[in-house]
Amino acid sequence: MKFNAIAVAAVLAATGLQASAAALTSQTFDNLSSTFSFGATRITGEDTAFNFVLNLGGGEAGQQQYTVKGDISATNFSFSSVTLNGTAWTLSPSADGTYLGLVRGTFRGPLEVEIAGSFTGPSDGYGNLQGSLVLAPVPEPETYALMLAGLAAVGFAARRRRH
Repeated sequence: MKFNAIAVAAVLAATGLQASAAALTSQTFDNLSSTFSFGATRITGEDTAFNFVLNLGGGEAGQQQYTVKGDISATNFSFSSVTLNGTAWTLSPSADGTYLGLVRGTFRGPLEVEIAGSFTGPSDGYGNLQGSLVLAPVPEPETYALMLAGLAAVGFAARRRRH
């Protein structure tokens, strides 16, 4: 009985050690500023790919187009590629050892950021990365049509008052 308890404890301890070695990822969406933030900490040599998905909702909300401006940076992690729904980000290393990336474009949801790269820090250290996407909805053509109809109605009413 005592051997079984020790074996179970050893397996649980080994599992716990493996889980603690993996990078910790996070993602949040701020409705007020329409900003999707994502990141990973405790990156080691075993971590080479990350995937973050912002699901903008079902139905018509998922079909809405957004103008997106994004940025990403990392420490002790070298990007080999970063894409947003298949569109590559412009990536460049900076003098202080961090890597910076930018993307701009118009996309439909859900938004998926795929990151590939390698750990470049010391063997006893960690890397991290963080990024954000700022979303601005693109008006539908119907919105422009309603706006023009409203302006025409206001112009017609103003002209009628003059005569």
